[in-house]
Amino acid sequence: MTLSTYPEKAIRYLYMVGLYGGIRRAADILGFNPSVVSRQISLLERTIQLPLLEKRGRNVVLTEAGRLLADDYAITQQKRNELERQLSDMRHMRGGTVTLRVGQGMVQEIITHVVSDFAQIYPNVFVDITSGNMETSMELIARGEVDMAVGFGPVGQPALKRYSYNRGAICAIVRKDHVISDLKKVTLQELSRHRLIAMHDNFGLQRYLTAMFRDEAIMFRPSYCCNLFTSAIALCRAGLGIAFMTEQTANANSYPGELTAIPIDHHIARECQWHVLRSSDHRFTPAAHYLWKLLCNYLSDSST
Repeated sequence: MTLSTYPEKAIRYLYMVGLYGGIRRAADILGFNPSVVSRQISLLERTIQLPLLEKRGRNVVLTEAGRLLADDYAITQQKRNELERQLSDMRHMRGGTVTLRVGQGMVQEIITHVVSDFAQIYPNVFVDITSGNMETSMELIARGEVDMAVGFGPVGQPALKRYSYNRGAICAIVRKDHVISDLKKVTLQELSRHRLIAMHDNFGLQRYLTAMFRDEAIMFRPSYCCNLFTSAIALCRAGLGIAFMTEQTANANSYPGELTAIPIDHHIARECQWHVLRSSDHRFTPAAHYLWKLLCNYLSDSST
């Protein structure tokens, strides 16, 4: 069997295992059961008759053969992405294409204050906008599938170009008639006495919340968990619990004066940031560079 006939899906899984340092972590990102990823890699090992993974402590790492396959996959994907970008530019004629990924809860804000201004200068550019969590956004930028991203939450030290700005305090979002609605700020101890609405763990906001409750050794026990801010807002509007987000995000997803945002009394809540990210290696078109500049300026002007 030649290299061109190796199962590309299995090689992609192998690449992801090497990128994230484990089968379970890679499977979470891919959205599959770990057994599916493990089975595909085992099949690939039998096909090429070489070991591709080896145990190192509690983790698994790529063997030399595994690294060769993973590196080849990464290079091939970069070339394909560049080809797709060029073909897309041809499809959309002179304007070309810019790909932007925006964190959930920020889409309305970014479109209103950034994309609208961009369209005035580059009306013929095709803008591909998707929404999702920060971790996936960073992965897509690294693979060359997204030009830039705006996100919220802790990001560690990614190998990407990044500018970070204060977003404003994380708040407890409640209805006007909620028992805590008159508070100027609210402690985690007080919040723990009420029904809470969490977001999925891959949300930057939820990572901040988890860190805050852990810091004060308080168990975080939500009554609901959502994968959309609009769902959390709907539960909050129905009086079913306390949601968490910045005041800007709450205002963008609800009617004026409908809900109250109460700052959480914790240093992590006051220090949270949003970020604009891009690849350090990817060369921008003039249109992409202008959108990047608009994003940076808006985040800077909106920082608290």
